[in-house]
Amino acid sequence: RFFLRMYDLLEEPFHLHVSDDQRKLCKYWILSDGTIELADAVGFSRRELRKIEEELLNQMPEIRKRDESYCHQNRIAINYKTPKGR
Repeated sequence: RFFLRMYDLLEEPFHLHVSDDQRKLCKYWILSDGTIELADAVGFSRRELRKIEEELLNQMPEIRKRDESYCHQNRIAINYKTPKGR
């Protein structure tokens, strides 16, 4: 299950949480170049994280479109994390 908490966006760059019925949880930063960065993970195997990352990247255009639309409608600054080294 992919989800986000919009109030998080006031304190942190845009990110998504992924959960498996609350036993497993991870968080990915969404970077300004459309890539992702694992911020934290509890309980997921490396294989599961690779599958999650693949799905996130497949859905990234829609994820960004919805985030940007929500931010625009609610007058929230769009805040993607900058990739390292840039």
